[in-house]
Amino acid sequence: MENNFKSLKINFEKLPEVDFEKKSFYFLFTPFLFLVAFYVYLKKKIIPKPKYNFYFFDGISKNCREIKENAASWKALDIVYNYCKRSENIYSDFWHDLRSSQATRNRLKLAKFLIFKNIEKISRTNRQVRVISIASGSAQGVIESIAKAKEKGILVEGILIDLDPNALEHAKKLAQGMGIENQFTFLNKTASAIIEIGKEFKPNLIEMVGFLEYRPFDKAVKLVNFIYQVLEKEGVFLVSQIIPNSESFFLKEVINWPMIYRKPEKLAEILSLAGFSLNNCKFYQEPLKIHCVAECKKI
Repeated sequence: MENNFKSLKINFEKLPEVDFEKKSFYFLFTPFLFLVAFYVYLKKKIIPKPKYNFYFFDGISKNCREIKENAASWKALDIVYNYCKRSENIYSDFWHDLRSSQATRNRLKLAKFLIFKNIEKISRTNRQVRVISIASGSAQGVIESIAKAKEKGILVEGILIDLDPNALEHAKKLAQGMGIENQFTFLNKTASAIIEIGKEFKPNLIEMVGFLEYRPFDKAVKLVNFIYQVLEKEGVFLVSQIIPNSESFFLKEVINWPMIYRKPEKLAEILSLAGFSLNNCKFYQEPLKIHCVAECKKI
């Protein structure tokens, strides 16, 4: 089995016609970003918790400072996702156009496309679409997709699971603003609660974007196996994974945002060991090739 995974090659699906960000020339700044990250790395050896990691990042920009202070949380992602609404200064604009920032917004756009596509498809054969978002954070992609489905007359019931009550409160306000709060249940629980919640709710669409990056391999397999167990037959699981890239050192040192980076083949291995057949999984890579999203059907 191990040898099979070593020789595994992922064939990516054609990307949908979505307005992705593709400012690839930012790759030219890679040496500069590495030098900044190395400077911060050395600085932390002298001052373990400096007030500012890099003045022209978190010193001069409130948005960047908030991202650093809330790294790996829904708050930081919310700023990255919606930066166009809170543009600050040329320094902040520069950092928010880094390839990793663009790719994160691309991941949101791709996830929204796949969520809505599968909601539409499931609705053709099911009276009701039942969606669970695991480690949902603000659940922006899920909420906006379900709001779009409502406009088309598709009935969707959703459960948002997150350990941070502030994230769920933010999600509730977002759903209220779109007039669909009554379609959701907000649960302040850990991701592993999916095994109990799912058995009762019987989801036919489960979304987990931006969470596998914080789960070690064995725990990732166990969690995805829970998901496989509770997902209804013919149901779909959407999951993302960040891929090793040239800006990971910058994110770790300057933004205090470490993650577990995996190649798409490693994501495929997790999915396979958890029970999903790779023959029923499709893989998408956003244009900057920093995030991968898998779409897995349970047969």
